[in-house]
Amino acid sequence: QVHRLWLKQPILSLSDLEVLKHTKHRNWSTYVIDTTYDVVDGLPGLRLHIDTICEEAEQASKKHQILILSDRNAGEKRVPISSLLALGAVHHHLIEMRSRMKVALVVETAEARQVHHICVLMGYGADAICPYLPMELAASLRQDGVLDASFTDDVISQNFAQAIQTGISK
Repeated sequence: QVHRLWLKQPILSLSDLEVLKHTKHRNWSTYVIDTTYDVVDGLPGLRLHIDTICEEAEQASKKHQILILSDRNAGEKRVPISSLLALGAVHHHLIEMRSRMKVALVVETAEARQVHHICVLMGYGADAICPYLPMELAASLRQDGVLDASFTDDVISQNFAQAIQTGISK
Protein backbone atom coordinates (compact mmCIF):
# COMPACT_ATOMS: atom_id res chain seq x y z
CA GLN A 1 0.00 0.00 0.00
CA VAL A 2 1.12 3.52 -0.75
CA HIS A 3 0.96 5.83 2.24
CA ARG A 4 0.13 9.38 1.20
CA LEU A 5 -0.72 12.50 3.10
CA TRP A 6 -4.06 13.86 1.93
CA LEU A 7 -4.67 17.58 2.27
CA LYS A 8 -7.95 19.40 1.67
CA GLN A 9 -6.03 22.12 -0.14
CA PRO A 10 -2.40 22.90 -0.94
CA ILE A 11 -2.22 25.93 1.39
CA LEU A 12 -0.95 25.25 4.91
CA SER A 13 -1.57 27.60 7.81
CA LEU A 14 1.28 28.47 10.15
CA SER A 15 -0.11 26.11 12.79
CA ASP A 16 -0.62 23.30 10.24
CA LEU A 17 3.00 23.64 9.16
CA GLU A 18 4.19 23.42 12.77
CA VAL A 19 2.15 20.24 13.24
CA LEU A 20 3.62 18.83 10.03
CA LYS A 21 7.17 19.68 11.17
CA HIS A 22 6.70 17.62 14.33
CA THR A 23 4.57 14.77 12.98
CA LYS A 24 5.39 11.21 13.89
CA HIS A 25 2.20 9.70 12.41
CA ARG A 26 2.86 6.30 10.80
CA ASN A 27 6.54 6.78 11.60
CA TRP A 28 6.76 9.68 9.17
CA SER A 29 9.29 12.37 9.81
CA THR A 30 9.98 15.81 8.44
CA TYR A 31 13.23 17.45 7.45
CA VAL A 32 13.60 21.22 6.98
CA ILE A 33 16.06 22.46 4.36
CA ASP A 34 17.24 26.06 4.61
CA THR A 35 17.00 27.79 1.22
CA THR A 36 19.00 30.86 2.21
CA TYR A 37 22.72 31.45 1.88
CA ASP A 38 25.28 33.83 3.33
CA VAL A 39 25.27 37.25 1.65
CA VAL A 40 29.10 37.34 1.62
CA ASP A 41 29.11 34.32 -0.72
CA GLY A 42 27.64 36.49 -3.46
CA LEU A 43 26.43 35.12 -6.79
CA PRO A 44 28.91 32.19 -6.83
CA GLY A 45 27.42 31.12 -3.50
CA LEU A 46 23.97 30.88 -5.09
CA ARG A 47 24.94 28.09 -7.48
CA LEU A 48 26.95 26.31 -4.81
CA HIS A 49 24.10 26.46 -2.31
CA ILE A 50 21.56 25.19 -4.87
CA ASP A 51 23.78 22.14 -5.37
CA THR A 52 24.09 21.76 -1.59
CA ILE A 53 20.30 21.95 -1.18
CA CYS A 54 19.83 19.24 -3.81
CA GLU A 55 22.36 16.95 -2.11
CA GLU A 56 20.80 17.62 1.28
CA ALA A 57 17.36 16.77 -0.12
CA GLU A 58 18.68 13.55 -1.64
CA GLN A 59 20.19 12.44 1.67
CA ALA A 60 17.10 13.50 3.62
CA SER A 61 14.84 11.54 1.25
CA LYS A 62 16.46 8.33 2.49
CA LYS A 63 15.27 8.89 6.08
CA HIS A 64 12.35 11.32 5.91
CA GLN A 65 9.02 11.38 4.09
CA ILE A 66 8.36 15.13 4.15
CA LEU A 67 10.92 17.72 3.05
CA ILE A 68 10.26 21.38 3.78
CA LEU A 69 12.13 23.97 1.72
CA SER A 70 12.19 27.06 3.91
CA ASP A 71 13.36 30.65 3.46
CA ARG A 72 12.54 31.53 7.10
CA ASN A 73 16.19 32.29 7.88
CA ALA A 74 16.29 35.16 5.38
CA GLY A 75 17.56 38.37 6.86
CA GLU A 76 20.24 41.00 6.69
CA LYS A 77 23.04 38.41 6.39
CA ARG A 78 21.11 35.58 4.72
CA VAL A 79 19.81 35.87 1.14
CA PRO A 80 16.79 33.74 0.20
CA ILE A 81 17.08 31.67 -2.93
CA SER A 82 13.96 32.00 -5.06
CA SER A 83 11.55 29.37 -3.78
CA LEU A 84 10.73 28.45 -7.37
CA LEU A 85 14.40 27.97 -8.24
CA ALA A 86 15.11 25.89 -5.13
CA LEU A 87 11.96 23.80 -5.56
CA GLY A 88 12.56 23.16 -9.26
CA ALA A 89 16.17 22.15 -8.64
CA VAL A 90 15.26 19.78 -5.79
CA HIS A 91 12.27 18.31 -7.66
CA HIS A 92 14.34 17.48 -10.75
CA HIS A 93 17.33 16.27 -8.74
CA LEU A 94 15.12 13.85 -6.81
CA ILE A 95 13.57 12.64 -10.07
CA GLU A 96 17.06 11.94 -11.46
CA MET A 97 17.95 10.07 -8.27
CA ARG A 98 14.66 8.12 -8.43
CA SER A 99 13.65 9.46 -5.02
CA ARG A 100 10.95 11.98 -5.85
CA MET A 101 7.99 9.66 -5.29
CA LYS A 102 9.29 8.78 -1.82
CA VAL A 103 8.84 12.27 -0.37
CA ALA A 104 6.43 15.17 -0.22
CA LEU A 105 7.88 18.59 -0.99
CA VAL A 106 6.49 21.45 1.09
CA VAL A 107 7.53 25.07 0.52
CA GLU A 108 7.60 27.56 3.40
CA THR A 109 8.11 30.94 1.76
CA ALA A 110 7.48 34.66 2.01
CA GLU A 111 7.46 34.93 -1.79
CA ALA A 112 4.09 33.31 -2.44
CA ARG A 113 1.45 36.00 -2.04
CA GLN A 114 -0.87 35.56 -5.01
CA VAL A 115 -2.79 32.76 -6.69
CA HIS A 116 -0.31 32.76 -9.58
CA HIS A 117 2.64 32.26 -7.22
CA ILE A 118 0.93 29.26 -5.62
CA CYS A 119 -0.03 27.74 -8.98
CA VAL A 120 3.51 28.06 -10.33
CA LEU A 121 4.98 26.44 -7.21
CA MET A 122 2.50 23.57 -7.55
CA GLY A 123 3.44 23.23 -11.22
CA TYR A 124 7.11 22.99 -10.24
CA GLY A 125 6.45 20.12 -7.84
CA ALA A 126 5.24 21.53 -4.51
CA ASP A 127 2.83 19.23 -2.71
CA ALA A 128 1.91 21.98 -0.24
CA ILE A 129 2.82 25.61 0.39
CA CYS A 130 2.89 27.71 3.55
CA PRO A 131 2.90 31.35 2.38
CA TYR A 132 3.76 32.76 5.77
CA LEU A 133 4.20 36.43 4.85
CA PRO A 134 0.55 37.24 4.01
CA MET A 135 -0.67 35.43 7.12
CA GLU A 136 1.82 37.13 9.42
CA LEU A 137 1.07 40.50 7.82
CA ALA A 138 -2.66 40.08 8.46
CA ALA A 139 -1.97 39.09 12.08
CA SER A 140 0.23 42.17 12.47
CA LEU A 141 -2.50 44.40 11.01
CA ARG A 142 -4.94 42.91 13.52
CA GLN A 143 -2.58 43.69 16.39
CA ASP A 144 -2.18 47.27 15.11
CA GLY A 145 -5.96 47.70 15.06
CA VAL A 146 -6.25 47.91 11.27
CA LEU A 147 -8.16 44.60 11.12
CA ASP A 148 -10.97 43.70 13.47
CA ALA A 149 -9.89 41.67 16.51
CA SER A 150 -12.42 38.97 15.56
CA PHE A 151 -10.02 37.89 12.80
CA THR A 152 -8.16 35.18 14.67
CA ASP A 153 -5.12 33.47 13.18
CA ASP A 154 -7.36 30.55 12.18
CA VAL A 155 -9.88 32.84 10.47
CA ILE A 156 -7.09 34.65 8.64
CA SER A 157 -5.55 31.37 7.46
CA GLN A 158 -8.89 29.90 6.42
CA ASN A 159 -9.93 33.01 4.50
CA PHE A 160 -6.58 33.27 2.74
CA ALA A 161 -6.55 29.56 1.87
CA GLN A 162 -10.15 29.73 0.59
CA ALA A 163 -9.35 32.75 -1.59
CA ILE A 164 -6.31 30.98 -3.05
CA GLN A 165 -8.28 27.75 -3.57
CA THR A 166 -11.01 29.67 -5.40
CA GLY A 167 -8.36 31.27 -7.61
CA ILE A 168 -6.73 27.91 -8.33
CA SER A 169 -10.10 26.43 -9.33
CA LYS A 170 -10.78 29.16 -11.92
